[in-house]
Amino acid sequence: MTTRVFTRRALALIEVLVVVAVLALLTALLLPAVQKVRESAARVACRNHLKQIGTALHAHHDQYARFPSGGTLWSEPPTYSYGAPATGAAQNAGWPFQLLPFIEQGDLYCSPTLVVAAPVPLYFCPARRAPLAIQGRGLIDYASATGPGGGATETGPYYGVIARNPNVVRVADVTDGLSNTFVIGEKRLNPAQYLTGCWFDDTGAMAGWDNDIVCITTLGPGPDGAGAQAYQFGSAHPAGMNAVWGDGSVRPIGYDTAAHVLPVLGDRRDGAVAELP
Repeated sequence: MTTRVFTRRALALIEVLVVVAVLALLTALLLPAVQKVRESAARVACRNHLKQIGTALHAHHDQYARFPSGGTLWSEPPTYSYGAPATGAAQNAGWPFQLLPFIEQGDLYCSPTLVVAAPVPLYFCPARRAPLAIQGRGLIDYASATGPGGGATETGPYYGVIARNPNVVRVADVTDGLSNTFVIGEKRLNPAQYLTGCWFDDTGAMAGWDNDIVCITTLGPGPDGAGAQAYQFGSAHPAGMNAVWGDGSVRPIGYDTAAHVLPVLGDRRDGAVAELP
C-alpha cells in the first residue's frame, strides 16, 4: 500500500509582494472615494444645520414681527436672566442667542449660568469641528452678513437683514427680495486654530455685535486656511460655502464669486442685481 503525503506549498516572496502591492493599489483607489463621501455627507449635514437656522429666522419674525438683531458691540457685554430674556432693542446678545427658542434650545435660552459656555451643535459645521467651547465660551461656525460695511463699528451702515441693535429689520425692509438676499453663511477660519480659537473666534456664539457672529461682504469668501481674516466668509468645503438666504433657503456661494457680487447679495435694499457663477 502506498501512502501519499500532501504538503501545502508556502507562498513565495514574490507572491507576497504581489498581494501587498494589490492591497496598496486598492487602498489608494478607495481613499479618495471615501474622502469624497465624507465631504459630501459633511456638506449635506452643514446645509441641514443652516436650513434649520433659516427656518428659525422666520419663526422669530413670525413671533416678534422682526428679524433677530446682531446685538450690541462686544465691549458692552450682554446680560442674561432667568425666565423670559429681553427681546427687541432691550436684548444686547446677538442672533445666535435670540434664535435659541426656535431651534429647540428654550431651556438653554432661559439659563444664564449655562448659555454662554454651552456649545450648540446646530451652530457647527461637521466638516470643520465637533461642537466645543474654549475659555468658557461655546463657539460658532456661522456668521450673519452685515452688508458691504459696518463690521464691529458702531456707525454702520447696516444694510444686512441682521443689523446691529437697535436697528429693526422686517420682511418689508428687504426690498431686494428675500430670495435675492444673503443673510447667514459660514465664516472663514484657520484649520490650525479650529480647536484653540483665535481673536475673531473666541468671544463665542452668545456674544453681541462681534466678529464671532458677524462678517462683512466686502471680503470675498475663501477656503479655510492660514490666510483667514476677521469678518470674512468661507468654509472647510472644497468649492464654496453654504449660505442662508432671506427666504430661508440654503444655497452655495462659490469661492470664485467676483468681488463685486457678495456686497450686492448682502445688501437688502440697494436695488442692484448680481448673479452667482
